[in-house]
Amino acid sequence: MVSSIRTACTRIALATLLFAVLGVETADAQSEPRFGIGFQMMASSIEDNVGPGIRFRASAPINRDLSVSIGSAFTGYVFEGQDEATYALDPTASLIVTMPVMGGRGTYFLGGVGAYVPLGDNAPEAAPFFHFGFGRVWLLRDTSIFFEVDPALVIGEDTSNVLFPVRVGVIF
Repeated sequence: MVSSIRTACTRIALATLLFAVLGVETADAQSEPRFGIGFQMMASSIEDNVGPGIRFRASAPINRDLSVSIGSAFTGYVFEGQDEATYALDPTASLIVTMPVMGGRGTYFLGGVGAYVPLGDNAPEAAPFFHFGFGRVWLLRDTSIFFEVDPALVIGEDTSNVLFPVRVGVIF
């Protein structure tokens, strides 16, 4: 019963974000999509470990203040050695609210849904999550540098867990 409710909620949330991405016209001032790549360190109560990873994201503006994005990260929990290493993907769909940029830097808030997908033979089950975080961006000429913290609540079948990624990267 819990599993079917969780699956239905995940599907509804992903369909809503997909509809928002495909069904909204962008503002004239920012009609170009943006792409980002960065590095992350993610603490996970699922793995009881911290691991480095790489993150990719694409975003499309709705207007000057609001964007939608999709992205994914690959994280390796490798600090306990090769024999104990585990890996995970965490695809996300997000809304990003950007505060007014002053002096070439700005603050943004992001939130949405995603999935924690562990990889490997002894990996725990995949589970949906909700995330809400914030970041800072420093504008350069054609690119930007970002730093963000985006905690997530993973809704498992029996328990809930927390993901805590800290990311730094470039948006172009």
